[in-house]
Amino acid sequence: MKMFRKDEGFTLIELMVVVLIIGILVAIAIPVFNSAKANAQKRSCFANERTLEGAAHSYEASAGNMPTTGITNLESALVPAYIAKAPICPANPAATPTMQNSYAWDGTQVTCPTTSGNHGHY
Repeated sequence: MKMFRKDEGFTLIELMVVVLIIGILVAIAIPVFNSAKANAQKRSCFANERTLEGAAHSYEASAGNMPTTGITNLESALVPAYIAKAPICPANPAATPTMQNSYAWDGTQVTCPTTSGNHGHY
C-alpha cells in the first residue's frame, strides 16, 4: 500500500520569511507615518496662528487698537465676531485642549509653545 502525500500549503520557513518581510515594512512605515503626522500638526498649528493674527488685525481695523495682551483677552475679543470658534493646537498633549493652553498672545503675535513657538509673523 502506497501512502500519498499532498504537497499543498506553505512550509514553516516560507511563512517565517513572509512574516519577516512584513515586519521590516512595518518598521519602515511607522517612523514615516509619525513624521508625516507631526508635520501635519505643525502646519495646522501655523494655519491657526495665521487665522488668529488675521482676525486680530480685522479687530484692529474696526476697533482702532489690537486686543490686549493675553490669550483669554484675544479669545474674548475675537470669538464669535471675527472667528466662529477658538482654534486649538492639534499637537496639544493636554487632556482637554483649549485655546488658553494651546496659544499665547503678546499683543502683536500669536505663538504656540506646543509646536516650538511662533512659525512666522503675519
